[in-house]
Amino acid sequence: MESWTALIVGFLGSFHCVGMCGPIAMSLPRNSHRLGTLLSNAILYNSGRILTYGCIGLLFGYLGTRFTMIAFQAGLSVSLGILLVLIIVQTYWLPQVRMNLPILSAWNSFVQRSYQKLIRMNPSRMQFIGMGGLNGLLPCPFVYMGVAAAILSPSPLEGALYMLLFGLGTFPAMILMYLSPQIFSIGIRSKIQAAYPYLGVLLALLFILRGLILFDYEWTQQIGANIDLFCTFPGSNSP
Repeated sequence: MESWTALIVGFLGSFHCVGMCGPIAMSLPRNSHRLGTLLSNAILYNSGRILTYGCIGLLFGYLGTRFTMIAFQAGLSVSLGILLVLIIVQTYWLPQVRMNLPILSAWNSFVQRSYQKLIRMNPSRMQFIGMGGLNGLLPCPFVYMGVAAAILSPSPLEGALYMLLFGLGTFPAMILMYLSPQIFSIGIRSKIQAAYPYLGVLLALLFILRGLILFDYEWTQQIGANIDLFCTFPGSNSP
């Protein structure tokens, strides 16, 4: 995936963040009514969240580079696309079908407990950065999409860059949500969120299409190699 697509996916996904993480953002301490202080708090909080995304992108970008062969990359891309479709279907269309993953539940509880400890502290810069960093660790279908793209990045740094740009795309909506919670009414959020599953499925289909194209390229390369081998006559010099 091209890096610039991360900004688009992040921006479109930011309205999902407003619905899901908006209440968390509104619960942040408001130690002042001055716009400058509130803006500084929002920037620190979201910077912590984006820094977490960058670390996640670096980690999964590194794991993705272990799959260096085209066939492995193709299979990974198709598998991630199918997995995203399943996650989206379960999250948005079949919420009654719960996936009980003890590890995920334990992780979610740990993050929430750590967040509650930070929110009870006296307001400080590190408090806002830390709360944002923890927010970036919460399970989220749209973050999974960014992670899937980071895994398919050519290098760990590009995986980190993709996730940083993904987070940057969410910046405007999340900052506005903290500064003026009333700016996104429940009705507006509901209408925007109704489009998310379709956007997610479209992105997942792009992953699957990418994998199929890579499979086709691999097969073409193998067929070409077999033809070259078949057409090499005894005594002839291979180019």
